[in-house]
Amino acid sequence: MELKEAAERLGVHYQTAYRWVRTGELRAHKIGTTYSVDEADVVNFLEERNRPTAPPSKTQVRNWEHQQTRFSEFLLSGKEIEARAMVLRLFEGGVEVVDICEYLFSPVLFQIGEFWAEGSLTIAEEHRASAICERTLAALMQNPRGRPRGVAVIGTPPGDEHSLPSAMATAVLRSLRWQVHHLGTQVPPKDFLKLVTDVGADLVVISVTHPSALPEGEVIEDLVSRAGIRVMMGGPGTPLRSLADIASRRV
Repeated sequence: MELKEAAERLGVHYQTAYRWVRTGELRAHKIGTTYSVDEADVVNFLEERNRPTAPPSKTQVRNWEHQQTRFSEFLLSGKEIEARAMVLRLFEGGVEVVDICEYLFSPVLFQIGEFWAEGSLTIAEEHRASAICERTLAALMQNPRGRPRGVAVIGTPPGDEHSLPSAMATAVLRSLRWQVHHLGTQVPPKDFLKLVTDVGADLVVISVTHPSALPEGEVIEDLVSRAGIRVMMGGPGTPLRSLADIASRRV
C-alpha cells in the first residue's frame, strides 16, 4: 500500500508516517518518488506501538521537605533549568507523577501563594514561579504507550483563572494511560458539556480553586451527571491520589 494509505491505517498524518520511514521506525520501499509499505509491516508497527511498556520501579523519596525547599528556592529565584532538571530526575528515577504533584508541586505552590498574600512576593515573582511550574509540568504530560484506559475531560468553570491544579490532574491521568482533553480555565457549562459528549468522555474532572466559581462548577457537575458520565469536582485540599485511585481502577 502507498504511504498515504498506511498513514490512514495508523491513524496519523502523512508527515508523521513519512518521518517514521525516514528514521527507520516504519519499514517502507521507495518506488520512484513514492513509498510503499507492506501490510505485515503496518500490522507489526501497530502491535509494537500498542504494546504497554513496563513502568519504572517505584522510588521512595526519603525527605520530601528537603525536595520542597530546593524546588521552592529554584522557583523563587527564577532558576527554571534547575527546577525542571530536579523534577525530571525524580520522574526518571521512578517517582510517580501523582506523588511529584502531591508532595512537591502542591505544597510549594501553596507556600508561594502564602508569600504573595503576606506581601513578601510581588505579582511578577509569583507569576514567574507559576509559569515555570506550568512548563515543567508540560514535560511530564506524555501518554505512555498502550491502549488508553479511557477518555477524560478536565477544566475549570467561569470565575476560576487558576490553571495549575487542572494541569496537575492532567499530568496524573496521562501518566496512568488516559487520553485527556485539557480545556484550561473559565469554560462555560454548556460548552463544557458539549465537548464532553463530543469526545465520548468516560470521566470529567472539574477544578474549582476560587469559591466564587463553585456555583458554576456545580452547574457543570449536574449537567455531566445527568448525561450519565462520571464526574469528580475538586479544590484546595482534594488529594490527587483520590483521582489516581479512580483512574487506576479502570482497565
